[in-house]
Amino acid sequence: MSQTVQKLAILGGEPAVTVDASEQWQRPVEEEMKLIRELVEAGQISMSGAGLPKEFEEQFREYVGAEYCLALDHGHTALASAFWAVGCGPGDEFITPTVGYIGAFAGALHMGARPVFAEPDPATLLMDPDDVERRITSRTRFILPIHMGGNLCNMDRYLEIGQKYGIAIIEDASHCHGAEWDGVKIGSVSDITCFSMQGANPTGKPVAAGEGGLLTTNNRELYERCLVYGHLHRPGLVEELTNPAYKIFDATGLGWKFRAHPLALAIAKVSLDNLDYRIALSDRYTAEVFSFLEEIPGVRVPGTYPKAKPNYMYGGLKLVYEPDELAGLPIERFVEALKAEGVPVGRIGLGHVEHLRPIFQRGFDLWGHDRGPLGSDWQPYKMGDFPIAEDLHSRVFSLPNMVQPAEGLLEQWRIAFEKVTTNYGALI
Repeated sequence: MSQTVQKLAILGGEPAVTVDASEQWQRPVEEEMKLIRELVEAGQISMSGAGLPKEFEEQFREYVGAEYCLALDHGHTALASAFWAVGCGPGDEFITPTVGYIGAFAGALHMGARPVFAEPDPATLLMDPDDVERRITSRTRFILPIHMGGNLCNMDRYLEIGQKYGIAIIEDASHCHGAEWDGVKIGSVSDITCFSMQGANPTGKPVAAGEGGLLTTNNRELYERCLVYGHLHRPGLVEELTNPAYKIFDATGLGWKFRAHPLALAIAKVSLDNLDYRIALSDRYTAEVFSFLEEIPGVRVPGTYPKAKPNYMYGGLKLVYEPDELAGLPIERFVEALKAEGVPVGRIGLGHVEHLRPIFQRGFDLWGHDRGPLGSDWQPYKMGDFPIAEDLHSRVFSLPNMVQPAEGLLEQWRIAFEKVTTNYGALI
């Protein structure tokens, strides 16, 4: 009997997927341990701007083609440094996707700036630059495109908007180290680009350090501002400052210590060394998954912009469910049936939809005494304010990112999807 007309597993049939669904690629732990051991034995476990930390910054700077690179303790602090560098402060606004993440813009919020959320483009699930442009005001300090899931925002449009209105463009590239826009690595495209290095490969960020962040820019002024903001006692800090306005600083800068841990950067260096190898394998996996899904009714693969070369290694492979193509079968039942067949489908939803967070629907006295950006004069968001995001949030599900699947796994996934969509009538 054909696999597609066999009884669905959710109704008592045999699951379509029998192959091991776990990641087959293993990270080179011994290489990490070798570098860590060398640092520990040399006592180089608290430093920046020299030794392995500096070597790693230079390696990443050259990899993305940027003029300047700083390693930080988290992607959060990289972004906060960028916000301060472009002059973010009380009374400002910034535009960020509602399909985003509070951790990306928390630094600006704590500086007293207000978030202005924007809708996604339903074709890509990424922030819609046309909607962004409609939301610009005289208070807009910067725009924060987030390359969610490793797919790339329309950077040509954002650069055009930034130049037109004199607004800084700061990219959150936490999911897409190694991705390219128009043949250029992300990290040397906009005013400032920030990366997270959270987790461990293969499931962590593409360049992973356990905890860590990176900031790149081609703008000397912005680089020097990031130096004085968060790099307390970095060797050579004073000598690097060329702007006369910053010559008042000694080696303490403004007092923040956001530097990365050397042991974390040892792990990150090994991760960067094998990044291109993993990207090649991941690209092959993603292309095969997207290829068979293009033929599956009820499932839509989000699009990419023509100049984008994404890196789908983190955040899940997001897919849009189209219930009308399956007679209105609820997504919950569709996903349940796939899971029963052995397909490791992720949770339904886009991840984070920021305007639905209680803090932005109710406001919050951030600093006390009603002085913060979300105080009594905050205009709360509500359900219905972003109908595109809300609709997509109810119709998106995901498959895992992978570097190296087991032999035969993807063919069984294809059979499972065909089995469910061919026999969907039994689920209604």
